[in-house]
Amino acid sequence: MAAIKIPTAFNIDLEYETGDFGRRLVAWLIDLAIRIVYLLAMWAMAVRITYVSGSPVIGELFQFWVQQVPMALYFLIFELAWKGQSPGKKIMHLKVVSLSGNQPGFSQYMIRWVFRIIETPFLLWFLIPYMLDEYGSYGVYLGIFLILISPAVPVVTMIRSKYNQRLGDLVAGTMVVSTKTKSTLDDTIFREVSQTDYKPQFPQILRLSDKDLNKVKELLDMALRTRNLELAAKVSYRVRDVLKIETEMDHIFFLETLLNDYNYYVTKDQ
Repeated sequence: MAAIKIPTAFNIDLEYETGDFGRRLVAWLIDLAIRIVYLLAMWAMAVRITYVSGSPVIGELFQFWVQQVPMALYFLIFELAWKGQSPGKKIMHLKVVSLSGNQPGFSQYMIRWVFRIIETPFLLWFLIPYMLDEYGSYGVYLGIFLILISPAVPVVTMIRSKYNQRLGDLVAGTMVVSTKTKSTLDDTIFREVSQTDYKPQFPQILRLSDKDLNKVKELLDMALRTRNLELAAKVSYRVRDVLKIETEMDHIFFLETLLNDYNYYVTKDQ
């Protein structure tokens, strides 16, 4: 797997290993097997429901809402719920990340899903009945031919792209990487500030360098991990002294607020 480095706003490069074609193929086959099992189970249930109810309409509605809709939304639902992973990707230790190194947004997942629908060869199976009616036996051969060549688009795109990206990844600005990465945003001073109306309290934080703040985060994480309140207090007092800050905040809350403020200032214009 190719190792890549992604620069961040904190002057730290995140190191990732891109998901190679072989592992992504196995992950896709695992997801395919899961979908086939689900498809067959729901089909058998639909047949049973139709038989018991005596109404083909009820069976068709069940197939559409319980079988076809979840099948179509499989990757979108899992990647949103599991933060970039489907069952196959999870088993193969792969996940989807943004090219900036953080978790993709909803629009990026949506773009990947839309292009997956375009790329997937199995949608062409639905065209075979139409081709058969329209072109006779030649329609079957045409459908099979299209199914066989359709995987060429994502495969060729992955081979030719810099980070083994398929077409949906290129458009969405995402890539698939190994979860066994050497570093992630969690290893930096990155904090996701989810509040749209967030108001920073300590503009003095910009006087510290990225290196200083990463050290503060490292010591804060150590204090939290070991429940060493004395260490947190020492760091807090030292930062207050350097930045000339007077506050009655709890030491840990103060340090967390500083990191959030810094993230706000650094990322607000990006």
